[in-house]
Amino acid sequence: MTTDKQITLIRRKTLLGRIPFTDRHILNLEKQGKFPKRRVLGPRSVAWVEAEVNEWIASRAQGPAPVPCAAPT
Repeated sequence: MTTDKQITLIRRKTLLGRIPFTDRHILNLEKQGKFPKRRVLGPRSVAWVEAEVNEWIASRAQGPAPVPCAAPT
């Protein structure tokens, strides 16, 4: 059985252009199971599945609006 679905991988630079987090924060989220896991391509190369990242972004867009900070008095 074969599937015609093509998997697109994105590298760190592309990921960081889409997600306004640091490398370290993304790693922490991955370890907590709150962000898609990276795929190891080689000894010094990792990538993420683009569809998984897009789903994660979409899930954040549907979440509750952030609570604004109170203005200093």
